[in-house]
Amino acid sequence: MRVALSVVVCGNVTLDRVPGGFAPGGPAYYAGQAWHALGAEVRVFTSVASGYPPEALRGLETEVVSSPSTTVFHNRYAADGTRTQRVEAQAMSLAPRNLPPGWRRPDVLHLVPVLSEVDPSAFRAALRPRLTGLCAQGLVRVVGADGTVTQPPWNPEPAMLSAVDVVVLSEDDLRGQGDLLSRLARVVPVVAFTRGAQGCDIIVRGRTTHVGVFPVQEVDPTGAGDVFAAGFLHSLAQGAAPPEAARLGAAAASFVVEAPGGTNLPQVRGAFARAERISILG
Repeated sequence: MRVALSVVVCGNVTLDRVPGGFAPGGPAYYAGQAWHALGAEVRVFTSVASGYPPEALRGLETEVVSSPSTTVFHNRYAADGTRTQRVEAQAMSLAPRNLPPGWRRPDVLHLVPVLSEVDPSAFRAALRPRLTGLCAQGLVRVVGADGTVTQPPWNPEPAMLSAVDVVVLSEDDLRGQGDLLSRLARVVPVVAFTRGAQGCDIIVRGRTTHVGVFPVQEVDPTGAGDVFAAGFLHSLAQGAAPPEAARLGAAAASFVVEAPGGTNLPQVRGAFARAERISILG
């Protein structure tokens, strides 16, 4: 039996440059709306400038730090799916002191930094959640003077890693990172390594289990990892074993890739049915 979960999502939403203008984006947007579709009580802590599209955060309780700028990304995908990014503007960082007192002790703290604006240790200490998950993509990025995003080697402090129970990262996040995956797996209890249409590897205390995907026609991969993480953490918080939880993550991600941007996020509510058809390959 599923119970309604309380979730705090911390990270900056973005505007993503698309043909003809801008669309809501960023891990906090994708994860927040995915959690909402899955039936959780969602609170999102983020920083944006005035004028951010209100429909992007509809249905979510929010605490917004006013910023002179909203983070703006320009994403490009090569034929093989490899992504290159450029940052055109950047919002302010987030600090736990600005969180509402009533947000303490959620079932899940979902940390989704887009450009290192979140300190996992500080948020874990302030909120004292039952489960803390981190999407690592925003901690491996560095923005150059011209806005180009690169990924120099990331060497997370042990104290930071000790503050999280689950880390989710993708093939893109590991570019230039050497043995980062194995280093994370030695310290963090649960690591999910997503591999797009090839499924994901779930690493629990040195043991790896491969989980498949729900086959769909991919239109746009943006946000898939963030939506996977929401489904994965949702199932973990309900008591599922990590490989079983990854089935819900993969099912949730299958919806968002079927349409451009976040237009298909409300359909993530159907992930519970799709999850039953996803294989655990061992």
